[in-house]
Amino acid sequence: MVWKMKNKKRFIGILGLHFFCFGVLQAQENEKDDIGTQEVLVVKSYTPSLSDAFKINSTPQIPDSLKMPNKLLDFKIKSVPVVSTFVPNKATPLKLERRSTPSPYNTLFSSGFGNKNQLFFDVSSVIEWDRSQRFGIKLYRDGFGSDVTNSILRSNQSFTSYGVHHNLRSNSYNAHTLVQFNSQKNNYFGLYDREWDPLLIRTINPEISRNYFKIKTFWNWYDLAVRGIDFQANLTSDNFSTTEQKLALKTDFALDFGSSKITSELNLRGLKTSFEEAYFKDGIRDFSQGIGSFSALLENNKNNFKFKIGAGIAYVLGVEDYVNRLIYYPEVEMTYKNSSSVMIPFLEAKGGVKFNSYQKLALENPYLAPVSNLIPTLQKYNATVGVRSQLASVLNFDFGFVFDEVENFSFFERLPFDSQNKDQPYRLSNAFQSEYSDLSLYGVKAKFRIDLTKNNYLHFETSYRYYEVNDGQTLWNIPSLKMSWDGQFQLKDRLTFSFQGSLLGDRKVAFRPIFIYQQLETVQFQEERLPMFISSHFHLAYNLSNQFDLFIKTKLNSNGTHGRWYFFKEPPFIGLAGVTYKFDFQY
Repeated sequence: MVWKMKNKKRFIGILGLHFFCFGVLQAQENEKDDIGTQEVLVVKSYTPSLSDAFKINSTPQIPDSLKMPNKLLDFKIKSVPVVSTFVPNKATPLKLERRSTPSPYNTLFSSGFGNKNQLFFDVSSVIEWDRSQRFGIKLYRDGFGSDVTNSILRSNQSFTSYGVHHNLRSNSYNAHTLVQFNSQKNNYFGLYDREWDPLLIRTINPEISRNYFKIKTFWNWYDLAVRGIDFQANLTSDNFSTTEQKLALKTDFALDFGSSKITSELNLRGLKTSFEEAYFKDGIRDFSQGIGSFSALLENNKNNFKFKIGAGIAYVLGVEDYVNRLIYYPEVEMTYKNSSSVMIPFLEAKGGVKFNSYQKLALENPYLAPVSNLIPTLQKYNATVGVRSQLASVLNFDFGFVFDEVENFSFFERLPFDSQNKDQPYRLSNAFQSEYSDLSLYGVKAKFRIDLTKNNYLHFETSYRYYEVNDGQTLWNIPSLKMSWDGQFQLKDRLTFSFQGSLLGDRKVAFRPIFIYQQLETVQFQEERLPMFISSHFHLAYNLSNQFDLFIKTKLNSNGTHGRWYFFKEPPFIGLAGVTYKFDFQY
């Protein structure tokens, strides 16, 4: 009986709850879907603005504790009433806007024209084949077709480059392969200011055309003891039947050793150069040289004192009268930096031996004769000690003292006039050959970089070196002072201005007078001194749209009468204007 009474009470309660919920739902359906505007009074504590915390209303005064009593500071919190007239609104879906990627296009085409019959174009493309492969191509041409003012012989210049590259990458390795062909055309137009035979001038073609072909492949592994293998082959030729082949193989090893790491490098290089003829009767025309080197270093970068300490050994083949065929040199790099360091002291010493190939010398001095003496250069110490500074990731400063002892330091000497010239343009005392000297050098170098905002920076480097020549040889055209600078400024995301330049200090140059029926070996040097030479490049680009840019490029040279190399005049002003078009290339 009791159980029946309890069930009856539960049934009546559930039935009542059912009717109550039904009534509430029916009442909500009859009401309008409108929320009225109401006024709400909210009282909150006063919160001072963060910007007020950095305002200085008056000049701070230091009280005298002997004359002034201590004051008790009393802070009062003021309540500020805030009136809110918040009106809730019906929710509306957000509109999605597609973001533009930083590099939305994979292909760039740039072309321009300028004074002195300039023709410029630059085509480059990088295509992603898949997640692991990337393919790129580049075509480049620059130069001017008109002659330099007041040059007797033709003096136009041009540079052309074609190249393709392929990149293969994964979680364990990265491989990069490059095939490139470059062509550089200049003229031996640097004749002395004197009377020349018109018939001789008309029969001479002063052009020197050099071709450079390069194949390079680099493989890098992340977790193996063999960290990288770098192979490179170079082939150089010119229109005077000069040929040069260079091969280089470099292998990097790394092995963890406790908290440190042991790294080593094996380097094998070979060179074979053949000139058509020697300038002097007893000159050497063919060179076959080889250099093998090995270095090992102990590295530690986990403490405040970071270091790389090691040494290298090299062996030179195929060089006659070389002082030491077996060579030892240091490889050291030390820095000290703690968490509060502003100035970071460092020591570097990276010696080694390098080829002076026809390719390397011709790229440094395009008026090199198609015959020259080739001897490797040894830097015994190549040491720098100094300090670095980095302030708030904005200003980077580097200052150091330089010291080195060099065997076969390379410089360029002007060749004499050949009275038996057979219409060869480089035998009119208007070409150079490489010479070598043993010396000690001392100097200082400094550089700084300022990163202002995104894409805006300023970089400057300078060095001054004093050369103490051991054999009394004069270093022609080697300035003690050198400077270089570059920078970029972007305004309102549309206008970009960039520049770069260099300065060479005053320097001694060799002048060889011309006599009739003179003997090549007996011509004496006459010394002159050239003033500073400054060369500056400027680039101004305006972004019309995402795909089109307009640009202006200019180059200014000071002391163009002699230029960088004696009697090879430089155009004082070169300018061109063009357009850049960016698009996506689909394969």
